[in-house]
Formats: sequence, structure tokens, C-alpha cells
Amino acid sequence: MEIYGLSFIYEWLEKNSYILLYLGVFSFCIFFMSIFGIKYFAAKIPQDYFTNKQRVSKLKESSIVLWLFYMIIKNLIGYIFIILGILALVLPGQGILMILIGLVMSDYPGKQNLERRIISIKTVRRGINWLRKKSGVEEIEFK
Repeated sequence: MEIYGLSFIYEWLEKNSYILLYLGVFSFCIFFMSIFGIKYFAAKIPQDYFTNKQRVSKLKESSIVLWLFYMIIKNLIGYIFIILGILALVLPGQGILMILIGLVMSDYPGKQNLERRIISIKTVRRGINWLRKKSGVEEIEFK
């Protein structure tokens, strides 16, 4: 018995089987990036990040050109983490934690409110604090 429409998908996958290989390699990379990268970036979040309302860059005060370059690179990495985190929701990896790290790294309107809502989820906060503890860093402060 053939289900309408599935034969097209099977034929397409047979002709383009290399895509499955690329998806497998990509999934493997996301998995290891989430294991090692998230631990590193979770440890880099300042302890008072979610309680401190004033966030002033010392680099901006010293050199506007370096600050601008830093902001472009930081936002680019942040958006990559968000995209990879969304993919990790369906592929192996720690999707929600990756999305949170990406949101913390990037700049956009309403950033603090969204971050506070995500970190207020007990399981997310517990996961971040567990990673920070493994890195020898104190837990994140949250009201």
C-alpha cells in the first residue's frame, strides 16, 4: 500500500542521499559543539548578569572602533548559537541552553525581559548552574 506523496520523498532521497550524510555530520558537529561550547559560554556569563540592570562596556569608552568590531563578532556568534539551538531542538544537543547562550550574546530590543523569562524557568536555570558548577564558577544570581 502506497501513501500518496511519500513516493516522491523516497525518490528524492534516493537521488539526493548525500543530503542525509551532510545532515548526519552537521548533527554530529552540533552535538559536540553543544557539549563543549555551552559549558564554556555558560561559565563566561557574569554572576550578577540577570540582577544587574546597568550594563556598561568598558571597551566602548576606550575605543569605539574596537567596540564596534567586538559587537559585530559577538552578535554574529550569538545569532549562530540561536540558529544552532533551534536546530538542536530536533537534532541531538542542548537546544534551549544553546538558544539562551545565543540570546545572552546578541543584542536586540527587549533582550533583558526575554532573558529573564527564559532563566526564570527552573530547569533552564538548574542546567546553567550545573554547567557553571562543573566549570568551577559560582551560580547565577536570580531574584
